[in-house]
Amino acid sequence: MKRLAVVLLIGLLPIASAATSIHIEWDLEQPIDVERRYIEHFPGSTVECEGCIVTSEDDVVVQWWRYSDQTGSSWPDDDANLRAGMMGVELDESRSIVNGNNSQQRQHLIDVEGTLSIRSDLDEQYYLVANLSVTPRVDLRNDVIMQLLFVEENSEDNHGRELAYLVRDLTSEVGFYRIGGNTSYANVTVSYEHLFAAGVDLSEERYGWKVLIVVMGAPSDSSEPPGVIAMYETSVPTSSEELGLLDYAPPLVFIAVAFVIIGSVVRSSFSQEHGLPEVRARWKESKDPTIVIEIEAKRKDVAIQGCEANEPWSMRGGIKRSTIDAGSSLSVDVRFKKWRDKPLVLRLKMDVDTLGGWTQNIRLPLRSKAERSVEDEHD
Repeated sequence: MKRLAVVLLIGLLPIASAATSIHIEWDLEQPIDVERRYIEHFPGSTVECEGCIVTSEDDVVVQWWRYSDQTGSSWPDDDANLRAGMMGVELDESRSIVNGNNSQQRQHLIDVEGTLSIRSDLDEQYYLVANLSVTPRVDLRNDVIMQLLFVEENSEDNHGRELAYLVRDLTSEVGFYRIGGNTSYANVTVSYEHLFAAGVDLSEERYGWKVLIVVMGAPSDSSEPPGVIAMYETSVPTSSEELGLLDYAPPLVFIAVAFVIIGSVVRSSFSQEHGLPEVRARWKESKDPTIVIEIEAKRKDVAIQGCEANEPWSMRGGIKRSTIDAGSSLSVDVRFKKWRDKPLVLRLKMDVDTLGGWTQNIRLPLRSKAERSVEDEHD
């Protein structure tokens, strides 16, 4: 009987999924004309942007907010600080960046086609999926990167501040072939948890959201800084006309099966969530570039396997292999050979008891020269 019940449950999974899921899909439109500029504003902590340029209706404009820690704002600022660090924008400095590298001209060097969709496997937990084909028109340099930006057209934080075209979320881990004429396929999922942490909850408000696909790079024979070489803009649709009857009134048997499935997923997620360690990192006040990594084991023992830094950063030594007992914590210093002009990206490798291998990506924005000079004086 148990085997029969399992077989019947597995057979009903697709139907239960259809009864509880939502799938709104639309095609990616034509690229934005190269004559239209891509303007990134970095306003100050007062929301004013005194150092920003004047834009026109033809410009594609986004704004990066960087001051949630300083002002107690509910707007996210992690991605903004990362982008500012990459472009050398100092804290409390307000200015604009044109076409990714302050060039008034840009080219269209990559063709992107495919679909985007808003989906929900669980009630009111919406996430974004992009199924794309990417074809460079010319050979590109190694530093090419594709960014997916989730932009809110009119945003207000918990203190009543207002910003238009605020970047809520940046996803940039999208890989594709760099050789001209070669087509590759990129399937990108921006999870509900990731969007919700950035203040994007499509179950409550499905109006006024845009998705920008911005490709930064340069031809292989160019020595110029990477700029925008392809850009696509699309609005998240709000229509539910295509949703079928099962989306609104699923039969009771399907609901029962869905609850069984959801309960199992929640229990598994709960176990994993409370088993994975909590990792924090911060710059240490030191003349030489040094960070402090704090690892707190939850309900599982954690074995530290090693750590790697993305170029151009280079570690001085490394992290010793060690084990952290459940309920304990460990603090380690990681030193680097010299300061670099790009944000720091580390991969901390761990093995969590009964859960297997786990790699934690650690990203820290570049410390400003002013901050480093103050620390030098203390030393």
